[in-house]
Amino acid sequence: MSKIDSALGRLDGALSRLEAAFDAIPSVDPAPVEETEAKQAEHARLEEEVQALRARAEDDARLRAEAASAVRAALSDLRGAVTRQIEKGTPDKGATANA
Repeated sequence: MSKIDSALGRLDGALSRLEAAFDAIPSVDPAPVEETEAKQAEHARLEEEVQALRARAEDDARLRAEAASAVRAALSDLRGAVTRQIEKGTPDKGATANA
């Protein structure tokens, strides 16, 4: 019986140390878990919004490039018209109306 009593004493001591270690672990409050879930949901929502903004920025950049190309083409046409008019020596209508 002595060995059993000794083993039970060691087991009791180990159990006491285990309980003390367990009591030293801070308790987990369910509120932080809810906060974490809310933060994850907010993160997902913000990530979707960022993706939408990036897509819109890409569309805006494409439209700006198209507009710049159209403006360059219009200026080129205007230069060509002015050059032809100068080469012909024809005054523009605004100049003859004021003369």
